[in-house]
Amino acid sequence: MHGQLPPCPEVEKIPVEELAAHTTCSLEGWELRFPDGHRFEVGPANGSTSTTDEPGLEWGATDWGGDGTVAWRRTDEGFSFWGPRAAVDQEILLRSRDLD
Repeated sequence: MHGQLPPCPEVEKIPVEELAAHTTCSLEGWELRFPDGHRFEVGPANGSTSTTDEPGLEWGATDWGGDGTVAWRRTDEGFSFWGPRAAVDQEILLRSRDLD
């Protein structure tokens, strides 16, 4: 992980598909919109948070500091990830360790 990012000047709502373009400031407090319509607020840096409203579904986001923020959705079929490549790689590595 590459350090912490300064806060973004304004809190916004963005589609998860646009996360890869936001790597210069912290997205803490931003609302992420998933393709299925679910919304999720990004928590503090170095923290992974998640929510589940329905059995078999879980949404979340992890702020990886200077690597950016990754959003993820878990279903019975597996995970989907959105965000900058470095942040997605960090999340996949974390998830693979959890499965061992």
